[in-house]
Amino acid sequence: MMRLFLLLLLVMLTPLLYADEVTDPYDNLQGEDDRDRFDFDDSLVAPWKEQKSAIPAVSLQALKKLTIDHGPIDASLYLDQNSIQVNKKDRVVRYWIAIKSANRISSLNYEGVRCSTGEYRSYAYASPQNSTQVTPLKNSRWKSIRPDGSRDYHRELADNYLCSTGVPRTLEGVRASLGGNYKHHSPYSGLLDYND
Repeated sequence: MMRLFLLLLLVMLTPLLYADEVTDPYDNLQGEDDRDRFDFDDSLVAPWKEQKSAIPAVSLQALKKLTIDHGPIDASLYLDQNSIQVNKKDRVVRYWIAIKSANRISSLNYEGVRCSTGEYRSYAYASPQNSTQVTPLKNSRWKSIRPDGSRDYHRELADNYLCSTGVPRTLEGVRASLGGNYKHHSPYSGLLDYND
């Protein structure tokens, strides 16, 4: 019985005796993902810069109703299909959006969504009575899109129509999503191709 006890004790202590000699077989391999030696120079990456663009005219005939669950109460949102711009340089999707209440336009805003950071910005607004009367906003800034559940429509607008996995959809992809043709099971079908 004593021999069995000593044998079991020896088997249990053997790994502890050789613990210093046991090494990971991958420790000697080095590659691009060697976190201890990887130096990244942030100064080589150009900082993001927003591209200036002219504000397009509002086309009330091209308004397309959006399916937004968390928008303004007792109001509907419409996107001007003719004003949609997907800029490949700054990766911002810009558009005119109309808010209708009681079957009349109560608000016309020219906005942009930056899909990679989850932000939006208002550039201008137009008079609901005279859509040719556009007033640019001088001190507008990028604002974070609020999380789901708030009455801010930008989250659903970005997720359901303008963006796909953090990048803007192509112009064709945005228009397809407005028509209800975007395939939710294939998140990469509307990605913008930056190689052209």
